[in-house]
Amino acid sequence: MLYLLDGNVLIDANRDYYPIERVPEFWQWLLHYARSGRVKIPAEIHDEVKRGNDDLAQWVKEREIKDALVLDAEAHPADVRRAIRRGYAPNLTDTEIDKLGRGPHGATIDV
Repeated sequence: MLYLLDGNVLIDANRDYYPIERVPEFWQWLLHYARSGRVKIPAEIHDEVKRGNDDLAQWVKEREIKDALVLDAEAHPADVRRAIRRGYAPNLTDTEIDKLGRGPHGATIDV
């Protein structure tokens, strides 16, 4: 099974529970599962997180991390439609999309 993580998983973990410098074991564990193909983040989430100005942004920018963690897959229109139908609001305005960002907020997709 593949777990796709939203940016908030990484952001909240670093900010509230497992700061990179204080609990590097968590981030090593995450990297281990990313390398094994069990945990990934969409490229859009990587782009969102790397724009930050903290340890997490620096961590995701590292080539080794990016190569292991970012999902290397093209979006298929049928899968996108299914995700929207099952977990997103189908008629978001441009303002709502800007407010939410590019990441999947609350959607689940069976892989």
